Amino acid sequence: MEDLLNDAEVLYQLLTRLRRVGVGAAPPELAQLSPPLMLLLEQVTENPGRSIVDLAQRVGRRAPTVSIELRHLEEAGLVARRPHPGDRRALQVFPTSKGKNLYQKVQAARRETFARLLSGLSSEERRTLIELLQKAVVRFDPGNPPVGEEKP
Repeated sequence: MEDLLNDAEVLYQLLTRLRRVGVGAAPPELAQLSPPLMLLLEQVTENPGRSIVDLAQRVGRRAPTVSIELRHLEEAGLVARRPHPGDRRALQVFPTSKGKNLYQKVQAARRETFARLLSGLSSEERRTLIELLQKAVVRFDPGNPPVGEEKP
C-alpha cells in the first residue's frame, strides 16, 4: 500500500509540473478565455445543441454558473443560444464560427505541445505510456470507451 501511495504522489507531482509549465493549456496568444470558459467552449463545440443543464453536468458546475459563463462566451461572439424547437422553455447552445475557429486553433496548439512532450520517447515507450494511462483513466470513466475508440 505504501508503494501505491508513493507512486500516486509522484504521479500527482508530475501532473502538477505539466500543468505549471502549461502542457494542455491554451497558448498565451490564444488564451482569450479562462480555463473554465475554454472547457465550456470545448463542450459546446463538441456537443452543439445541448441544454444549459446538460452542459453544466458535462463541465461539473451548477447550471446558474454555466448560464453566467455562457453569457460571457456570447458577449465574446463565441456561442449562441437558440430556442429548443420542441420545448419553448428550453434553450440550446451552439458554437459560432468564431467559437469553432478558436477551439480548432487551441486544439491544434495543444496537439503540438503534446507532440513535443512525447518526442523524447520512442514509439514503443509512447504506446506503453498511452496504454497505461488509458487503463487507469477507464476505471474512473467506465461509461466511455478509451480515447481513440468509438462507442458502439
